[in-house]
Amino acid sequence: MISALRYPVLPNTEFIALCVGGYVLYAVLSAIYLVFVHPLARFPGPKSWAVSRLPWARHVIEGDLWQALDQLHEKYGPVVRIAPDEITTISPGAWKDIYAGKPLLPKDPYSQTPPLNEAHSLFTAADDTHRRIRGAMINAYSDKALRDQSPIVEWHADQLIARLRREFDKSQDGVVDLQRFVGYATFDTVTDLSFGESFGGLEGDHENSQIEAFFFHAKYSTIRNCLSRFAPLDIFLGLFLLGKTRKTRTRNWATATAKIERRLAKGDMTGVRSDFLTPVVGRIDDSGKKGVTKKELITNGLAFVIANCQLTTVALSTALFLLHRDVSKWESLVEEVRDRFASESDITVQSTQGLPYLEAVINETLRLRHPTPISLPRVVPREGRTIDGQFIPGNTVIGINLQNIQTSPTCWVEPQGFHPERFLASTHSLYHDRFEKDVKEAFMPFSTGSRNCIGAKVFLAQARVILARIGWEFNLMMAAGQERWLDQKAYLVFEPKPLYFKLISRSLPRG
Repeated sequence: MISALRYPVLPNTEFIALCVGGYVLYAVLSAIYLVFVHPLARFPGPKSWAVSRLPWARHVIEGDLWQALDQLHEKYGPVVRIAPDEITTISPGAWKDIYAGKPLLPKDPYSQTPPLNEAHSLFTAADDTHRRIRGAMINAYSDKALRDQSPIVEWHADQLIARLRREFDKSQDGVVDLQRFVGYATFDTVTDLSFGESFGGLEGDHENSQIEAFFFHAKYSTIRNCLSRFAPLDIFLGLFLLGKTRKTRTRNWATATAKIERRLAKGDMTGVRSDFLTPVVGRIDDSGKKGVTKKELITNGLAFVIANCQLTTVALSTALFLLHRDVSKWESLVEEVRDRFASESDITVQSTQGLPYLEAVINETLRLRHPTPISLPRVVPREGRTIDGQFIPGNTVIGINLQNIQTSPTCWVEPQGFHPERFLASTHSLYHDRFEKDVKEAFMPFSTGSRNCIGAKVFLAQARVILARIGWEFNLMMAAGQERWLDQKAYLVFEPKPLYFKLISRSLPRG
């Protein structure tokens, strides 16, 4: 009796076999149901993806989900089942139904990263909270606000060119990493606009390590959101991931909070400067009933810095690479800029509007290589919804992958080629009528509907001014050995890589 209490009897082999057999039977029956009986069974896609989220998760963690989805669409068509409860579509007609139809489809909660201060940003807020926050902040992103903010954008573009000139002077061969300095410029600009002060990465010979900490958020959020689908494993992996990253995330929040507090303390600076905080200074309402709370303001400030610096850095670096993969495109851009302006100081946010080839370059860059190759997932209501003529069962997650729809041969002529000409007016000398077959309705780089990208105009202003200033000041030669530069992983955004160019300054010739 004593030894029985001291040494519990282990289950016999028959019982273990019964448990294992029961689990195997359950797994087999579940797989049969998911593949042949489930409401999404009629949608094409690989059987392994229909049975489990594991194939999807593997590609998320490896940073190549957009490539895997590209291959699935090529094999199965415009609508593909990519998980037991999720489908993806690259049908242009689905844009309106998914993102602008009434009532609005809610975001997939698993795709959201909760903020540390428990206050929502425009990226995570839902329904009335989203409308309240957006309503309070929208004036900071209007055409008038951008005109008032233009001096900040232009000043940091001045600093970028000045820094590149210094790098040119001290370099033996004139070769610099343009991705790094473009990143400093976009980071300084957006922190100045969002926090009221920049990090000064372009000043002197500074090397701005802060930008890496903010870029880190994209990878952390992607993996964290992926793991959240696998209970209870998500608890253990989440605690490990949270522990490893807490220091960096906490530092980012503390930095954002301190800088925004300093900006708010300065009060209304109308006539002195205009930034994203200008419309809300003195109008913060911590009751959460109207306007925006201070916590929400901090959350949104940090979120916008992360989004803008990453997207703009990746987009501009990609544009420079693509323009020099076919140098004739760069020459066309440079010719337009140098013919239009008499001096570098003439290149402003306002004056770069209406440069057709510059605009076409930016659009074609976003089409061919969208900085965020994600699927913007939404959840269909319980009763189901007809999307682009097809009835989608209730509780289905559905989204359009920005990268996939913009490079699909079903929508675009020569989809993998870099052809800014496709976005030119038919009266432009560089336009080619073969691009008339493009389905331009597929091109929604900033999404659509009431949750579209609020900062699109700011991004476009930065992109126009920086590309035009570089094209005015420098002749560029891309360094050898970078043919595979586009081989990048993507975690919400493509991970930036060094991009080396030889600078040939027009105003500061060597010798």
